[in-house]
Amino acid sequence: MTAASTGSPPSDERPENRRACDRFDAELEITAQSENNFYRGLSENISVGGLFFETYEQHRLGDVLTLRFTLPGTLTPIEAQGVVRWIRAPNPMSDTPQGIGLQFTALAPDSRRLIERFTGTCLPLFYYSA
Repeated sequence: MTAASTGSPPSDERPENRRACDRFDAELEITAQSENNFYRGLSENISVGGLFFETYEQHRLGDVLTLRFTLPGTLTPIEAQGVVRWIRAPNPMSDTPQGIGLQFTALAPDSRRLIERFTGTCLPLFYYSA
């Protein structure tokens, strides 16, 4: 797992670049479940506020998913509920994966602490200097 950092904030205001928490590279196996479907995929990054879920499945803004994943170096699976806040559509001109940005809406305090501990060992993807 690698962590990347840029020296300046993103120059655009795309939804995937507006967030309250720093995000960190994390390729994690994720299972997700909606009211009627079950999905498997990978994360691209994570923060204490949510994660990016690489998926080819169609989702709508506001869709609610139950997520399950395990962080590296831990044995305790994390279960969280998340809501789709933004969608990255397929782009044949880019190598960025399609998927969805999920904001955690229900996360147990122990799970939050595990994510905080994990992200505390990584460098943020974006570094904002004062």
